Amino acid sequence: MLNDISQSSRLLIPGPVSISDTVRQFMLEDHSAGEPGMIAALREARNYLVELGNARGWGTAIPLPGSATYANEAVIRTFIPREGKLLVHTNGAYGDWLVTMCRRMDTPHVVISTPPTRPPLASEFCEALAFNSDITHVMMVHVETSSGLANPIGMVADLCDAQGKELLVDAVASFGALPIDMKELGIQALVISSNKCIEGPPGLAWVICDRAALERCAGNAKSLSLDLWDQHQTVDGTGCFRFTPPTHAIRGAYAALQTHREEGGSAARLRRYHANWRRLVGDMRKLGFETLLADEHAAPIVATFYEPDDEHYDFGRMYHGMAARGFIVVPGRLAVPGTFRIGCMGALTEQSMSSAVRALREVLADMKVRRFAPRGRGCRSESAMAPM
Repeated sequence: MLNDISQSSRLLIPGPVSISDTVRQFMLEDHSAGEPGMIAALREARNYLVELGNARGWGTAIPLPGSATYANEAVIRTFIPREGKLLVHTNGAYGDWLVTMCRRMDTPHVVISTPPTRPPLASEFCEALAFNSDITHVMMVHVETSSGLANPIGMVADLCDAQGKELLVDAVASFGALPIDMKELGIQALVISSNKCIEGPPGLAWVICDRAALERCAGNAKSLSLDLWDQHQTVDGTGCFRFTPPTHAIRGAYAALQTHREEGGSAARLRRYHANWRRLVGDMRKLGFETLLADEHAAPIVATFYEPDDEHYDFGRMYHGMAARGFIVVPGRLAVPGTFRIGCMGALTEQSMSSAVRALREVLADMKVRRFAPRGRGCRSESAMAPM
């Protein structure tokens, strides 16, 4: 049974997400990284992540301290050889972040930019690959949380397989809920977080990757702390990090993954997030709000809504009003100006979403906001359907 949050603010944001009391309790004790129990916990967490990604027998999971941004940079540094070239797709803030990393690291790359309100087309990738025959790797974000858009990693995986390109995926906001079969898709490296759909604490990132491909990456990174090959050598050989690890985050991640398994794995978590999304979007549409994305393009991770076109509306006042009622909604990195997001992942239930919408209705009434939809757009009257 999910331990919903009751004594602290519910985080209705793309991350960090609310964590359960069970996970929180598991982080209260101090432990040394070298204790047998800590080594066993890290080993079990790694094994379960490899199992979730269907990478058993050929894959490995590498933990890194820090946010998943650290892991994304580590993947680019480690897996792109000196003679390599990366095609980076972006249709939102987190794809843009990958582009920024490449520029800062002087990684040879090409950018394919597509609109933030629809998935990219196969023809757009084919055109980019045709004009850049020296591309060796392709990297994209699975769920772009600046909008909530689900990008088609299956379609891109097929193109990479047909053209002999290696695929790298930022699955930070999808892994643990949306199905990802690394073996079937031929993903060379997958970046995830202990937070987000795993529902553990922030501060610990993971890379699940092809072990054989990793072995060919020795010396690529040109970085000490972000060298995945070197980190893997130490973790695999000793069960410990090279440097002081985030021990409390490791224990929290272990507890979160145990909870994930007990809940029923990724399929069960996806069902709960679908239910959260349906309740949230349905209730918001009844108020008159309009979603940024068509339902068929939306992942049940975060829902993005147009801000009300009302002279009394002010996001700052809305934030403070929601916070006073126990809910946190922040603007963060947005794909489209004039929108705001409400997260559906974390230790939340359908009741959490209904309570949040009731609180928002009260806040907007206090602000004297009467118009909830953007001017000239109207509001959708159809009932909310679960995104696929």
